[in-house]
Amino acid sequence: MIAPPLLPPEPSLGGRLLAELDELISLSPFGVLVWCVFVIAVAWALAWGGPAVVRTAWRLGKDPRRRLGLLASAMRIVGLLIGFAGLFGRLITRAPMLGLTATIVTLALAGLIAPMQLRNLASGISLATRSRLREGDLVTIGALEGTVRDIGLLRVSLRTVDGGITHVPAADFEREAVTVGSRHAAVPIEARVPVGPEFDDRSLERLRRALWLSPFRRAGTEPRLVFDSEAGRVEVRLDTWAATSAADVERHLRALLLELTTTARERVDEPATEELGA
Repeated sequence: MIAPPLLPPEPSLGGRLLAELDELISLSPFGVLVWCVFVIAVAWALAWGGPAVVRTAWRLGKDPRRRLGLLASAMRIVGLLIGFAGLFGRLITRAPMLGLTATIVTLALAGLIAPMQLRNLASGISLATRSRLREGDLVTIGALEGTVRDIGLLRVSLRTVDGGITHVPAADFEREAVTVGSRHAAVPIEARVPVGPEFDDRSLERLRRALWLSPFRRAGTEPRLVFDSEAGRVEVRLDTWAATSAADVERHLRALLLELTTTARERVDEPATEELGA
């Protein structure tokens, strides 16, 4: 009777670790560096470039209902997953035990060094995968009220009533009470035009009155008007209810600015013309 072939003995834990270490040492440092740069570039292109393309489409008047906001959030998450899997996945494939240990140690150190950032990341992913908050929503969180401009993985950017941008940590949306108004209830529209020295306080007051009487102004909001005499520029911001016609509202603002600045210029030119006629 022929005896079955003997199986090689199972390597010990120390032997497996040494074999995995030899496998890692055999890797080319240049190849590892190129791979890491490639993975980071792809992850960054998805996490930053994707949302940037979506915001550009919104500025051009595309997707008036902001449905692409979910796509921007998905691209951020995909970029994060690609970056994490690309950096640690290859390590785990070549050396499963050492790679898994390094991954766990890295996450543990991150939790000890930056626990708040990890909480923000978890909350940001939660916000990005749910539909209860989207770009364009009017929200109140604590004593802060503003329109959601961007939902990132670590923070949410709000455009406040005074026109500024406030970055709120994503974890605050889990800890504090959040009131979400009607979607796209107050979409800020901005416009600016150059003006000459003929634009005076009277012209500024006429412009302010015209903004208050604009049919596109959302009730209960105050127009923001900035006149920079040194730079020769007027900037306005109007919160509008017409989110689906943001491009039309912006054209309305520009036409209003051009009309009033032209009127101010003509008012200055009239006395000069009369003097020449005399």
